[in-house]
Amino acid sequence: MATTQPHASLPQRLGQQFLGPLDDGLGLARRYREVEALQEYLGANLRLVAPAGLLLLVTAIACGLTPVMLLVGARPAASLAGLLLAPLVLLGSLFVLALLFFSWLEERALVRSLGHRTGPVPGKLARWLKRKLGADLGRVPRVPWLLAALFVVLPLATLVRMAPGVAVPLIALLVAAPILYARFDP
Repeated sequence: MATTQPHASLPQRLGQQFLGPLDDGLGLARRYREVEALQEYLGANLRLVAPAGLLLLVTAIACGLTPVMLLVGARPAASLAGLLLAPLVLLGSLFVLALLFFSWLEERALVRSLGHRTGPVPGKLARWLKRKLGADLGRVPRVPWLLAALFVVLPLATLVRMAPGVAVPLIALLVAAPILYARFDP
């Protein structure tokens, strides 16, 4: 039997890809203000949250500098575009990274307050990390893939090509951060 619901048009889907994460971020900020368990969890783990937040800020700055590194010096118009894109990429990458990190922390706070995990059973990698490293990563938050690709993956890939000595350690720290956080989370 055919469905009667029309498919969303391309502009509607793109709008959802861009505005959906913004709604998620606003909802997360609202829940932080209203839910005491989340405030208490973040306050109790400030010694872990602060270094991770600093890493996210450094990563966002590195992502924001990639348009400048890529375009400045080419032609005057390209240089101007690089300078104009830098703050947009900086803010976009900081938003995506913070949304993912604090959504992940919200899930951890929820598990802590409920006393059990919600959602599907962890996969093989998560079970291996828990068994071998004592790091229970929990559920992965919903990723805004289009924004993540534009503001994090593409700039980091460009940075790997242009400055691998900076990019590779930064990416290694980004991969290690949630594992270390989960390992030392009481």
